[in-house]
Amino acid sequence: MKRLPDGRVVFETLADVPPVAMTYASTAWNRTGDWRSREPAFRDLTPPCAAACPAGQDVVDQIRLFAQGRVREAGEVILSANPFPATTGRVCPHPCDAACNRGRMDGALDIPGVERALGDALLSERLDLPARRGGQARVAVVGAGPAGLTAAHFLTLAGHRVTLYGREDRPGGLLRTGIPPYRLPRAVLDAEVERALRPGVRFEGGRALGDGLDLARLGGESDAVLLAIGRHAPRRLGVPGEEARGVVDGLALLEALHRGEPAPDGDRVVVVGGGNTALDCARSLLRRGRKVTVAYRRGREEMPAFGDEVEEAVEEGVAVEAWAIPLEVRSRGGRASGLRLSRARPGEKDASGRPRPEPVPGSDFELPADLVVVAAGESLDAAGLPSGLVQGGAVAIPADSQIAGRLFACGDCAGGGGTVAHAIGAGRRAAAELCALLGGDAPAVDLLAARGAGPAVAAFDGIRPAWFPPAPPRSRGRAEAAPRRLGDAEVRLGFDAPSAMAEAARCLGCGTCTGCDICYQLCPDRAVLRGAPGGYRADTSRCKGCGVCAEECPRGAVELCEVGA
Repeated sequence: MKRLPDGRVVFETLADVPPVAMTYASTAWNRTGDWRSREPAFRDLTPPCAAACPAGQDVVDQIRLFAQGRVREAGEVILSANPFPATTGRVCPHPCDAACNRGRMDGALDIPGVERALGDALLSERLDLPARRGGQARVAVVGAGPAGLTAAHFLTLAGHRVTLYGREDRPGGLLRTGIPPYRLPRAVLDAEVERALRPGVRFEGGRALGDGLDLARLGGESDAVLLAIGRHAPRRLGVPGEEARGVVDGLALLEALHRGEPAPDGDRVVVVGGGNTALDCARSLLRRGRKVTVAYRRGREEMPAFGDEVEEAVEEGVAVEAWAIPLEVRSRGGRASGLRLSRARPGEKDASGRPRPEPVPGSDFELPADLVVVAAGESLDAAGLPSGLVQGGAVAIPADSQIAGRLFACGDCAGGGGTVAHAIGAGRRAAAELCALLGGDAPAVDLLAARGAGPAVAAFDGIRPAWFPPAPPRSRGRAEAAPRRLGDAEVRLGFDAPSAMAEAARCLGCGTCTGCDICYQLCPDRAVLRGAPGGYRADTSRCKGCGVCAEECPRGAVELCEVGA
C-alpha cells in the first residue's frame, strides 16, 4: 500500500485491502449534499419552564448564566422581565417547576430556590438596569402593587415621567399588606421596591380612587393613566349571622397586623376559605397564640392555596376541615360563638374544573369560634371608577370611548391571573403598550422571541438523558415547625451561593443551543459548521441528511426538516 501526494491510497496487493470498507484519507472532497431530501435546522425552541412562567421570564438563559457564575449577566436577563426576583423566588407558586423536563429524570430543578439566590445576590450587588431615553410623557399609575410597580419601573426606564399612586403610605400593595413576613421578609421587599422606584418613579401614598384621587383630574394632568388597583373588595359569606361581632375580613385582618395593630379578640378561630389569604390569616393568628381551624368547602387537594403553604400550616398546628360548607354564624350576646357547617361531597365539575361541593343532608355540625375570618376571595372595588368601565367584574376600556388610547388597565383589576408573577408580567406588557403609544424604548414583551427562540415548546421526547449525568435535586429545607410558630422568622430556607449554582447547573437547557459541540463532533460528513453558541449551520454541499445531529442533540435544538421547509 502506498499513499499518493494528493492523499489517495493505492493497494498494491490483495492482502493490503482491509476486510471492511474504510477510508484512509479525508472525505472532504466527497460532497454528498446533492443526494439528500432532508437537512437540519438549528433553532432554539421555547423551554417548558419559560412557557409556564406567568411573568414571561427567560428562565433557561438566566439559570445558565447563573450556573456559570456570571451573576451580573444573569441579573440583566431576569431584571429585564421581573424587577422582583428575590420576592418571586419566595412567594410565586412557580408553575415552571411542574413543567420542568428534568422532573421526568431525577427530579425537577428547584427554580424558585435558584431564583431566590440570584435575587438576593443582585440586592447585594445593587445591580440596576440602565435607564434608556426616548419617551418624555407624563404617566399616572394608580395602584402600587406588583403590577403598578412593574409598569412604573419600565416606563421610567424608557424615559417617561411617572407618578405612582398607592392606597397605603408605602408602596408594595398586597406584597406588603397581604403576605406575612415569615414568607417574605420586609428587608427583602423594601430593597426590591426601592430598586424598582430608583430610576425616578415619584410615589404618592395614601391616595386611592374615590378617596382623594379623581380619575378625571388625573386624565387631565397626564398623557396617559394606567389602572393597576388590584382586587380588594371582600366577598361575604352570605349566611345568617355574619353581622355578629367577631366576624372579620381576611385581607383587612392582614393589613391591620401589618400596621402593627393587635389581632382581634378571640382564642378559637375558624378561617373560611382555601386560598393563600386564608392560610396566611390562619398562620398569622397561630403565631399570636390562637387555636385555628381552616374550613374549606372542597377537598384539601382542591385548595387554591399553594401546596407548600397548606403543608406548612398543618405542620405548625393549623387544623383543616375539608368538605365543609358554612351555613350560619352562631352568636351569643351579639358576638360570634361558633360556625355551623354542613358536610359536603364532590358533585359535578364546575367551570374551574373542580368538583362542585354538594351538601350532605343531615350532616350539620358546629365548630366553636369566637373569631370567624372570612377569606373566601376578593372582587373589584369599583369606587372612583366611571360607570361602564367595569364589565364582568373587571376593568375594561371600551374601544369607542373618549378615554380609549389614554386610559389603560392591567393586573388583577383587569382580570389577571391572581399571582404576583401574573401581575409582574401584566405590568411589563402594559408598559410596552404605553411605550408604543407614547414613544420610548419599550421593554421586551416576549424575551424568548427577542433572542430568536421559536414558539414551539421543547418536549421531553426531544431531550437525550444519556448526555446528562444523574444529579438529584438539592434540598433547601425549612425551619422546624415548633420554633417557627413563635415569631415571624422566614420559614423556607435558601441555598448558599455554591449550592444554588450547583442546582442551577442541573438545568437541561431544553430546546436551547448552548454551544456544546455534540452536533459538530458527531457529524460523519463534516457538514456542521461551528460559530458562536447558537450559531451552528449546515454546509448543504456536504450534508446528506442522515439526521445524526438532530438525533444526538442533548437539548432538542436541532430538527431534521424536508429540504426547503
